Amino acid sequence: MATLLCSKQAVVCISRNKFTLISTSNVDKIFEHSRKKPTSSGSDGAEGQSSEQGQPTANEGDPQHLSNGQILASNFSPSGRYFAVCDDYKQLTVWEAKTEWESSSTRTVSRRCIALAFNHKEDTIYVGDKSGDVYSYSLNNPTEDGVLLVGHISMLLDVVVSQDDRFIMTADRDEKIRVSCLPNSYHIQTFCLGHTQFVSRLAVLPNLPNVLVSGSGDGTVRFWNYIEGHQLHCISLDSTHQERSKGDSAVVDSETGENGDSASSSVAKVEEQVDRPTVTCIACCRTQNIVAISLLNNPSVLLYQVTQSNSGLECVQLCTLDSEVSPWSLCFDDSDQLWILRPVETQPLVVYSLSEESGNIKLTKLDPTTSTSNTSKLITKINDNTQFFKDAYNQESFYSTLHKRQIDNMGHYLERKHQREELGTTWKENISGRNSRSKRRKQGRSKVKGQRNKKQTKVI
Repeated sequence: MATLLCSKQAVVCISRNKFTLISTSNVDKIFEHSRKKPTSSGSDGAEGQSSEQGQPTANEGDPQHLSNGQILASNFSPSGRYFAVCDDYKQLTVWEAKTEWESSSTRTVSRRCIALAFNHKEDTIYVGDKSGDVYSYSLNNPTEDGVLLVGHISMLLDVVVSQDDRFIMTADRDEKIRVSCLPNSYHIQTFCLGHTQFVSRLAVLPNLPNVLVSGSGDGTVRFWNYIEGHQLHCISLDSTHQERSKGDSAVVDSETGENGDSASSSVAKVEEQVDRPTVTCIACCRTQNIVAISLLNNPSVLLYQVTQSNSGLECVQLCTLDSEVSPWSLCFDDSDQLWILRPVETQPLVVYSLSEESGNIKLTKLDPTTSTSNTSKLITKINDNTQFFKDAYNQESFYSTLHKRQIDNMGHYLERKHQREELGTTWKENISGRNSRSKRRKQGRSKVKGQRNKKQTKVI
């Protein structure tokens, strides 16, 4: 998997354990970085680290995982001044644009990171890890240790901060969205409940700061008034996903047979639950209320326009873009251009511009060969460096293993019960036949015995 991020100052592409940062004002100004294993002396007690460079190591408590420097989370600060990454060496590194992207701080986190978020004052960075905890780290004082803010009992998947820095929203694998107050995060403002599978993505609409967007593995995108915990709107993505996966399901049916006799009903039910569309990315336009959504194993990119009135929140689908394959990542830049990064070797990056004509939103795919703008130069620069993404092609999506498999044991139980009843009926018939024969034998024996007793009595 690869990731694409945009800010006012730069565009960054991330592939496994390295990233390339290109300036938006000067495309020849490139900053490249590869994550390296910290030495044992500089790891500040990181678990399972060895001083031998370049060799993957297994961390204590997770022997199955080999650390190789893979970047697990990354983000720009709201103004684009800072850029931060966290890798599976548990190293959190922050770069600053004013210092020509020189590293401003590097510190060790307690667990592997899942999500990063900056506050809008840009003096604190929030780090969410796999164990469900969120720590805050000061950007003004890099030597300070992290402070535990929020704790979930399940895996944490995303973290966002409100525009006024009053609330922090966290999503976990147990279908919950928690809204906690800042800085006193022990005070929970509310919960946003309604998803039936893990909540994969969160985003706050830039022009509707009290509206939170959430995507899930249950095939829905929901809009919330996160301050009150009320759901404002829900979009079901099942129809789009079923149309795209109809060809794949036909192949599966042909393998299992016309009637599907080789698969049990409970297994089919589990596969149906796992096949629900999973939201992998949510991107919000910065000047218009437009939301772009990408799905797991689905080449469609869905665009919705959000409007709020006295009657409530309305979402209208603008269009569906076909990206040929399921996108890695997507984002909007400050010019309302939609950037889509895909696992396509010939042209991994495509960009669409948004324009308004007679009240309607129009999307136009940019052709870098017919323009000399900086955006076109950026597209060409990234597409020419296809070797950069070679390590990302064979990576499985993180979200493909998060569905909770609900197996219907009742079907197996009823089937076994029916088999037992059939066997029981046959057994009873056999037993009754044996009993009747033995009964006749006993009657015959008792009759013979009675006759003998009579004879013996007469003799006496």
